[in-house]
Amino acid sequence: MKSLFFVLLILLFLPAQAESVGVISVSVGEVSWYRAGNELQLQRGDAVEQGDKVSTGRNARLVLKMNEGSVITLGADTSVQLSEWQYAAGSDSNSAHLEFVEGAFRFITGLITRQADPQLTVTTPAATIGIRGTDFWGGYLQPDVLDVIMLEGEHKLEIRNDAGVVFINEPGFGVSVVAGESPRQPLKWGEEKVQRAVRSVSLP
Repeated sequence: MKSLFFVLLILLFLPAQAESVGVISVSVGEVSWYRAGNELQLQRGDAVEQGDKVSTGRNARLVLKMNEGSVITLGADTSVQLSEWQYAAGSDSNSAHLEFVEGAFRFITGLITRQADPQLTVTTPAATIGIRGTDFWGGYLQPDVLDVIMLEGEHKLEIRNDAGVVFINEPGFGVSVVAGESPRQPLKWGEEKVQRAVRSVSLP
């Protein structure tokens, strides 16, 4: 009986294990992970957690498969933090928030946006992207100008900052934003620009 008591006591004071929010599907090249301020060595098949930060090096690629089916692909020289990821099957209060600092990414949403009022956002130095369920790309094709394009999907993307807001309603249309300036109106991208964006996150 005493042994059981001590086991329970030890379990009570053990640190709680953080819940996995996804797994690393592909990891190519130099990829650095940070959790609670500590650097980690993670590889394909390892779990990722809410709050994790990741940075990719030159020519690196990273693909994350989230716990509800979303797929997030990071290109080279990219930094992102999984600031919030709350998903429970059947819930109508799921939410997620990513902080994108630099580089390029592609986001194909899964079940987390399939609710009456989706709460999925990606903040960047230039604007916040509100997502209702789609396949889109975001990144920097030129210095200091954030580009966002809807690749596939039927739900609009919201691009917002303190200076204004615009919506992307059709695949193939994109928005450019400079920090401190209102997002520009959506324009149909030429094939060359679309391919530049897609190549920046394509696997080698």
